[in-house]
Amino acid sequence: MNWSAFEDIVMTLGLFAAVVGIVWLRARVNQARLARQAETQQQLLAKFQSGRELAEFIETDDGKQFLGQFESDPHRMMLVVLGAGIVSSVLGLGFLVLMIWEDGFLFPGIGTTALGVGLIAAAIISKKLSDQWRQ
Repeated sequence: MNWSAFEDIVMTLGLFAAVVGIVWLRARVNQARLARQAETQQQLLAKFQSGRELAEFIETDDGKQFLGQFESDPHRMMLVVLGAGIVSSVLGLGFLVLMIWEDGFLFPGIGTTALGVGLIAAAIISKKLSDQWRQ
């Protein structure tokens, strides 16, 4: 068996597993944060005795800030995806450059570069669709 090819495959799978692990961990942290935030919001809303009190609260600056938490910010998410794509592309290109001195970086280089290009494309497409839907 060609150990160089085996090492390439193991390195690629390891990199993929690391990326999946980081994404999963980030999702779990966000899920826990959102659960705490929802609980706090529910406790705050439970303190109002009537709809009139709630309406008066919403008219205040604090109330507007509270309602602002429920609005999504698609541009922020697009920037996060774009940033991840750029980092992944640069990392992949770095692996490809390392091939000059060391064999075994072809698969990780191609894989991470392709992942980065895909993330960049996803961010660009999301931006264009978002702009179209707003019109």
